[in-house]
Amino acid sequence: MQKTIKFGAIFYLCFICFTVNAQKEKNVQKEKVTEKKNIVKINLPALAFKNISLQYERKIGKRTSIAANVHSIPFGTLPFQSTFKNIFNNSNVQYDKFKLGSFGVVPEFRYYVGRKGALHGFYIGPFVSISNYKMNLPINYSNNTKTGIFDGKLNAFTGGLQLGTQFRLGNSLTLDWWILGPNYGSANGTLNFTGALTTSDQSDLTTKLEDVKNKAPFKAIKSYSVSSTGASVVVKGPWGGLRGLGFSLGFRF
Repeated sequence: MQKTIKFGAIFYLCFICFTVNAQKEKNVQKEKVTEKKNIVKINLPALAFKNISLQYERKIGKRTSIAANVHSIPFGTLPFQSTFKNIFNNSNVQYDKFKLGSFGVVPEFRYYVGRKGALHGFYIGPFVSISNYKMNLPINYSNNTKTGIFDGKLNAFTGGLQLGTQFRLGNSLTLDWWILGPNYGSANGTLNFTGALTTSDQSDLTTKLEDVKNKAPFKAIKSYSVSSTGASVVVKGPWGGLRGLGFSLGFRF
């Protein structure tokens, strides 16, 4: 009788252990199946600059992910015009008439250094940036009594390294902080102004364009030409940028 009781107790304990282990394996399998590997995000500070910046990120390894950012600025006047004026400090450019629009794509590979793995913590992200800019560049001439609107497009291709960190705000929300992302490459394009120019206008506009060329960021203006029917500016050379101070709110799924 005692042997029967002992056998029953052992059988019962084995049954309990088997059930618990089976349940644990089932939960682990369920977690693997329901693991959230995707995040869609929107860059909140960029909205202040009329920049709509969206990103999709997907986990592809224990510590790695791939991401793609799409950003667009509708064509229009510059926000914070006084700030741009102070930075570039060129009295020959009429900033209140300056217009800019852009569209770009930024593919990125990320490596997360922390033990929590991909999609969480500090990361290093090499990226490339492909951008197209449409702009109206207003340049004063004829003793600043006239303004020539140089209209055209620029294409830029740069590469860089993004440093950032990503936080989980809950089961489904994340916050991606772009700490610093310098990038460097090249740009090319042509801006044209069409209008009747007197000999005096041509001389003065040539002087102003030379000054703009000398003060252009990255010395990106390669050359310019002026004639009686207008003028043109050729942009071809170094180009750079900085991705930073971005806070992207994300939804994980």
